[in-house]
Amino acid sequence: MAVIDLVYNPAAGSFREATLAQLVRALEGEGFDVSMVPTRIDGVELSGRADIVCVHGGDGTLRDVVRAMGADAGRVPICIARSGTINLVARELGYPGKPQTFAAQVAAAWKRGPERWVRSPLFMLGEMPIVSCLSIGPDSAAVARVSGPLKKRIGRLAYAVAMLSLLREWPRSPMTVKGEMADGSTFEDEVEAVIASHAALYAGPFQLSPRAGLATDAIEIITLQRASRAGMLAFVIAAMLRLPVDRFGFATIRSARRVTFDRCVSPVQVDGDHMPECAYAIAPSGTVLTYLA
Repeated sequence: MAVIDLVYNPAAGSFREATLAQLVRALEGEGFDVSMVPTRIDGVELSGRADIVCVHGGDGTLRDVVRAMGADAGRVPICIARSGTINLVARELGYPGKPQTFAAQVAAAWKRGPERWVRSPLFMLGEMPIVSCLSIGPDSAAVARVSGPLKKRIGRLAYAVAMLSLLREWPRSPMTVKGEMADGSTFEDEVEAVIASHAALYAGPFQLSPRAGLATDAIEIITLQRASRAGMLAFVIAAMLRLPVDRFGFATIRSARRVTFDRCVSPVQVDGDHMPECAYAIAPSGTVLTYLA
C-alpha cells in the first residue's frame, strides 16, 4: 500500500474542510494510506516515509512543499489536489477538481509507473524554488498589496483590486537584466518589468510564451523595456486576446537557463505570493521534480 503525505493549506483561497474529508476518503478508497500534514506559519513538516506527496493547495503551497522536501524533491513524486486561487501547475497537468475523479487519476498514474510521469526541471530564485512563475515590476507591486482576507473572499479579483490601487503612484524601476539563453548565447537588457514563466500558463488561462511548460529545461523570460500604465495595459490586453505579445513590441521573450539582475530588485512575486526577499538571480537547481500525472 502506497503512503501519501496529504499536505493541506487551511489558508488557501478555496479550502474547505468538507472537500478535504472527501479527498481523504477518495484516496483511501483507491487503496492509499493517507497521512495528514497541515501547513504551518513556519513551513511544512513532512512524515519522511511517504511514497507520494499530495499537495491540497495552490502554487504557493506547492512551492513551500518542494522547499520542505529538500533532496526528496527529486525522488518522491508529487500530485496536486486543487485548492488555491489560480493553480497554474495543476491546470497544466490536468488534475480534476472533483476528489473522486482526482483520486482515480492518481491511482491510475501510480500503477502506470514513473516512465509515464511528468518530469519538471526546478529553477530557483536564490534559495527559493520557482514552481510556476516569477515577476518583478508593476505586477509584483500589485501582488505585494493584495489583501489576504479579500483574496479569501473574492479569489483572483483581489489582484485586480490591488492593481487599481497602484494607478495613482505607478511604480517604474529600471533594472539591468543579463542571462544565458537555452542555446548558450547571452543577452543583456535595460528593462522595467520581468516575468519568468516555467509553467505553460500565467495568471490563470493566459499563455505568454508558446514554449513555456513544466517539462522544458529552460525558463521563459518576458521583459518589458517600458512598463508604463499604457504599456502594461497593452501587454495585458494582448495576453487576454491570446495575441503574441512579442510580435507587437509589447515585450521580448527569451528561453533562458540563467538570469541575473544588476541589483537587489524588489518587490518580487513568486508563484502568486509576495516574497519579502529581493531577487539577484534565477538559475537551475539541478533537481527534477516528478509529477504523478
